Amino acid sequence: MKKIILFTNMTSIKKHWQNALFGKYLTISIDCFDTLINYLSNTEESVIIMLDELSISDINDSLLKLEPYHNATILLFHSLPEVHHAAQLLIKGIKGYENSYIAKENLLTMLKGVENGYRWLFTDLTNFVINKYVQTIDKSEPKFLHLLTQKEKDIALMIADGYSNKEIAQQQKIALSTVKGHIRHIFDKAGVSDRISLALQFR
Repeated sequence: MKKIILFTNMTSIKKHWQNALFGKYLTISIDCFDTLINYLSNTEESVIIMLDELSISDINDSLLKLEPYHNATILLFHSLPEVHHAAQLLIKGIKGYENSYIAKENLLTMLKGVENGYRWLFTDLTNFVINKYVQTIDKSEPKFLHLLTQKEKDIALMIADGYSNKEIAQQQKIALSTVKGHIRHIFDKAGVSDRISLALQFR
């Protein structure tokens, strides 16, 4: 069973995470940064660290101190995630950024994607990154495109252009649940698990 370190001094967040991960992952709760560093210094096994940003006094300094521990995958959480702040932290090596109270199903999906090598960002941040860094790239036709239906192609291109699910639903005149279904199929056919990875296929 994969080991996950829950780093938070917020009781409500810790309980939320523990309930979501119960029976799926082995969790270790740590609320002191020095204890976290000591733990990482004495293990070589791969671990995922779910790091509550509000439990850290200086997030930039903390991420710098975690940098040497290549066996640790860092996922950052904030009860009120903010797009520009989160975007600045992406270059610090974190593999995910989400709301601290992310729904159980989404958290498990996030962890599965991260374990498979993908990055996971909350929706507004994903759209911000796509709009800022991906749209400027001249799009070429990715290999998986021929596997998609015409509707899926249209939606895939809209994702690559930074459209949100709600905007896609309005443009395509279909239900939001239908959009989500199409996106699941697109991700499966493209072999990706997040919008940024899909958008980057159009390079």
